[in-house]
Amino acid sequence: MLRFTLVLLLMSGLWLTYELTLGGAGVSSAATNPEGAIPVESTPAEPTPARVAERPSAPALDSELAVSAPMTAPAEEPQEEAPEQAPRRVALSAASVAAEATANDFLHSASGRAEARQAIKKASRMPPAEAVVAFTRLLEACMRGPIRKADTDARAVVDEAWTAMQAPLRRTVLNPDHKAKARTYKVASGDALERIAKRFRKQGLLLDAWTLAVMNRIDDPRRLRAGQELKIPVEPIRTVVEKQSFLAAMYVGDVIFRLYWVGHGREDRTPETTFTVSVKQEKPDWYSPDGRLIPFGHPENVLGNYFVKFEHKSFTGFGAHGTSEPATIGTMASLGCLRMADSDIEDFFKVVPRGSQVIIRSTP
Repeated sequence: MLRFTLVLLLMSGLWLTYELTLGGAGVSSAATNPEGAIPVESTPAEPTPARVAERPSAPALDSELAVSAPMTAPAEEPQEEAPEQAPRRVALSAASVAAEATANDFLHSASGRAEARQAIKKASRMPPAEAVVAFTRLLEACMRGPIRKADTDARAVVDEAWTAMQAPLRRTVLNPDHKAKARTYKVASGDALERIAKRFRKQGLLLDAWTLAVMNRIDDPRRLRAGQELKIPVEPIRTVVEKQSFLAAMYVGDVIFRLYWVGHGREDRTPETTFTVSVKQEKPDWYSPDGRLIPFGHPENVLGNYFVKFEHKSFTGFGAHGTSEPATIGTMASLGCLRMADSDIEDFFKVVPRGSQVIIRSTP
């Protein structure tokens, strides 16, 4: 039994403090073998079943969460010390605790999902800057805990929350006129987004050309006009993958601005650790587990159109890529890499900055 103290911000704006009591064994897993679909080192520390041929990169479950609130003692002075009273259990709906929930139990009952949908409606009526924070907290609660491919009702709530978040995102994080937590840069004659991104990378801001394009609503990074003012995000961009829910969220600062359903390693082959994005390859070749080079486009090449390599001092061969088996998204079916739908891996490939962190964890 675990007990925590939570400070909850209700949708009404009222702060409440509760003691959260969680029961049950946690589910976690440790990767024991760095088996991935795409090892890139030529001499790995131990055999790995597949490698990418490197080339230069292209330009639950209750309806409510039970929390405990301590009982207060009577005002009069007791004659003798009374035994400690058991905490009074108070049921708070998912809508109330989304900001600090430690599991997505509410997704697995009709009443919990109804509360979550009410939270979505309330967040949609907030000012955009507040709404993106509220939606981020709700999505984080959805990510923490199991969501299986067969949990279609739970997955539907996640998709609804993510769809509803698009409007406030377009007015804040993805709006070039919204300059909060950002610098500005005026485009000079002959500038290109790749060159601009490189300039800011030298200053410690991990950005790629398409990262800037997304933040500034630029459809073609090759087309800029002299004098155009760009928004340059200064908060770090990172990706968090929750293995239990098969969800990956990309953040800028503390706000989610990309969300993907993913698949990962069978037999728990995807390690829980922090990787760094390094190589980004378009049209990747693949080395099969038996050592054969499978060129891009071959029916046996499992990588699809894009591969994003994850680097780690102890684990080799991991990354994110597409798949010729989209039905495996949301399952444990790969050799260790993240599998993504074609449209999602294309977006992830473009937007995720080289050098940014990919944090893989398994919150029960």
